[in-house]
Amino acid sequence: MFGVEGTTALRRATAVAVIVALACPPPAHAETPGKDGDLNIAGAVTVNAYGQVSGSAGVGSPSVTTTTTLAGLGVGDVVMIYQAQGATIDSSDTAAYGNVTAYNSAGRYEFQTVASVSGSTIAFATYAGNCSGLRFAYSGASGAQVVRVPQYRDLTVNAGASVNATAWNGTTGGIVAFTVSRTLTLNGTVSANAAGFRGGAIDNGASVYGYAGYRTTNLIEGGEKGESIAGYQASLPLGAMYGRGAPANGGGGGNQHNAGGGGGANGNNGNVWAGQGVPSLTTAAWANAWNIDGTLTSTTSDAGGGRGGYTYGASNQNALTVAPGNTAWGGDNRRQVGGLGGRPLAFNRANTVFFGGGGGAGDGNNSAVGAGGRGGGFVFVQTAPGSTVTGSGTVSANGTAGGNTTGGHNDAPGGGGAGGTILAQLTNAASINFVANGAAGGNQLITGTENEGPGGGGGGGVIAVTSGFGARTANGGANGITNSSALTEFTPNGATQGATGQPTATGPIRSEVPLCYAPPPTTSKSVATYETVGINRLNIPEADVIYTITVTNPGTQIDSGTLVVIDPLPPEITFFNGDIDGAGPQTGPFEFVDGGTTSALTCCTAPHIAYSAQTTGSDFTYVPAAGYDPLVKRVRLTPTGAMAPGSTTATSFQIKLRAKIN
Repeated sequence: MFGVEGTTALRRATAVAVIVALACPPPAHAETPGKDGDLNIAGAVTVNAYGQVSGSAGVGSPSVTTTTTLAGLGVGDVVMIYQAQGATIDSSDTAAYGNVTAYNSAGRYEFQTVASVSGSTIAFATYAGNCSGLRFAYSGASGAQVVRVPQYRDLTVNAGASVNATAWNGTTGGIVAFTVSRTLTLNGTVSANAAGFRGGAIDNGASVYGYAGYRTTNLIEGGEKGESIAGYQASLPLGAMYGRGAPANGGGGGNQHNAGGGGGANGNNGNVWAGQGVPSLTTAAWANAWNIDGTLTSTTSDAGGGRGGYTYGASNQNALTVAPGNTAWGGDNRRQVGGLGGRPLAFNRANTVFFGGGGGAGDGNNSAVGAGGRGGGFVFVQTAPGSTVTGSGTVSANGTAGGNTTGGHNDAPGGGGAGGTILAQLTNAASINFVANGAAGGNQLITGTENEGPGGGGGGGVIAVTSGFGARTANGGANGITNSSALTEFTPNGATQGATGQPTATGPIRSEVPLCYAPPPTTSKSVATYETVGINRLNIPEADVIYTITVTNPGTQIDSGTLVVIDPLPPEITFFNGDIDGAGPQTGPFEFVDGGTTSALTCCTAPHIAYSAQTTGSDFTYVPAAGYDPLVKRVRLTPTGAMAPGSTTATSFQIKLRAKIN
């Protein structure tokens, strides 16, 4: 039986940390760093797999089921759970239409580690005191999806190459996400351009005049609204998918007769929102036209998307002096009922991010209308502490332009899509550029005196980067223009620019992102008397002791061949190279004792033992002499097998050796 008493000197000595070395750095959160190895990209690739959540999953749920299996998903993988929609909005047919009354789970995201996969059911790893299932509630009917997030060791994206998101299709897509544990070399592009919310689709209604409402189920009365966190098409409240009201961050559709679509939105620059956008003053005289608009002035600077242009005018008047709505214009009197710009949203870097809103479609009755542009998607890039980031590439989540008119061009164009969201947790990104711009509104390409309103520009997105960075831009998109010969003095014809977004949002630190943190392996050392009788019952010079190293794994599995225990022996002891327990069952200098919760490892026989005579431990080729050898400064032990995950109860093992107190 071994005693437990230790000298003060040895107690100090055993406080020296054991080095537990892994082929990859120990996990800082619920992941297996470098699990997907190295990747060198020379073309255009998509690295994520997506699956729609089946039904719903509540807070604390230990698993989630998808409608299809995710390609390549396995134990130790990281998944992102993200919900695109589900917000509640004001549905009244008033100017308040589209105000967000509750975000619910729209924009929520988190990460989980895969503990097991059974068909399309994914169970999450749990860790005592850390992880206990889903942090938020999700619904597949509201656009919740599971995304496999690759974990690279080294990732190279060469010049001209790209990592791209699959475009959002209403159930999955819109996201590009990955982590890098060692080196990210980015000279190409990581892109979620045009991957976000969809623009309003084209329609073709009868020729009517005078509608001024905000939402309607009648396509004759207006163009289709852009997609947003509140839904799309028939999933919008009351199925009212047409008209100028902006549903949350989606652009409104242009009202009849032939008003332009509004731009989508995302980032919030802090200005008020009224859906009017930012009037262009590219030509100074345009201020005169804006100041007789009746709804805005030349100094208006609303947050969010740009407004769509005026309805059908049939004559050539001076737009700098003849106000919209004046009967002199003829047709529908060139009324101010273009699609309103989408609303900016409440970004939270730790748990709530959004796709860029889709632009609203223009109103049409001659099969010449332009559709709304798509918003940008969501990019998440993370590099591990101590990793390297190099290159001068680009990370982008831009919207796409609203559609121009076609055919005879005697209808209205669509609004531009908004910029998406970029979250980048990088050790350094001094030469990398980040772009989440809103896109331009569509143009009316007609050349006669007939005139319709162009599309509004999309609002800028959100860029949140943690450390050194290059250029960051989240600009609003330009308004579209008309080529009508009746509006040469005022080509915007009522359409406005999108506002800037949030290009300099503070990036999330690792502890803020809703990751499921798995504690890394821990080590401790202790010393006990060798015997209960004689000199070895005391911790005094020349007495033998049992020196114990304990390794505990409360986190994820440590793969076979990656766990190495290196111990710098305290200077107060001398290693004994012989039978650790004399006449006992052991036959070598070490004893391996598995923990109460088994580690699934074996140790410690040749060739899994090495010694160093150097205090730095840079060379483990020393062959110790038999008996007490004071030249042994460090020991290196490589257990065989994969160390079992800690899950709810930590796994552990001990390695014991015999030494003499100096």
